[in-house]
Amino acid sequence: MSTTESASPASAPEPTQEPAPKKSSIGKRILTYVVGLVVVGAAFYAFNYFTSDVAQAKVGDCASVTGTSTSPEYKAVDCGAADVNYVIGKTGGTGEVCGNGYDEYTQTQRRGPKTKLCLAPLLAEGKCYAENVGGVGAKAVECNESAAFKVTKVVKDAAAPQCAEGEEPQSFPEAKLQYCFGAPA
Repeated sequence: MSTTESASPASAPEPTQEPAPKKSSIGKRILTYVVGLVVVGAAFYAFNYFTSDVAQAKVGDCASVTGTSTSPEYKAVDCGAADVNYVIGKTGGTGEVCGNGYDEYTQTQRRGPKTKLCLAPLLAEGKCYAENVGGVGAKAVECNESAAFKVTKVVKDAAAPQCAEGEEPQSFPEAKLQYCFGAPA
């Protein structure tokens, strides 16, 4: 007798199933997006802050401000530059109070620093100036009836000057700048 072995059909190996990838929870994804947006916003703010002449300005720095009072153009310049017309007396947020005699320059960016500069005008001794109407910076004019005032004395880095009788003192202590103003002659 012969025995025949019956060959059992080769069973195909059962395919192994990869475990399904874990789905991150919706809360984790939202948190990731929020953190990403905060990081991008902070980077944008930092870029605007560190590239802004206004935000980087310090007391005693000089500037050239041109344009009109409703649309001024600010540019940081060397104090010896030909176009310098202001020295910075105070810096701060938009709530900063500048005080008498200072011109104000406020920069508000949608996604950046909100800065106010209190600017002391740089005027020349012996010159006459017109009343500033609609522009920025005092304009030197001939010393006649069209002039608003004459600068009789300028004192830098010292105590307030002793002005002559009939002259009006103007002091910008933070900018270390004092003037005596008189009538145009």
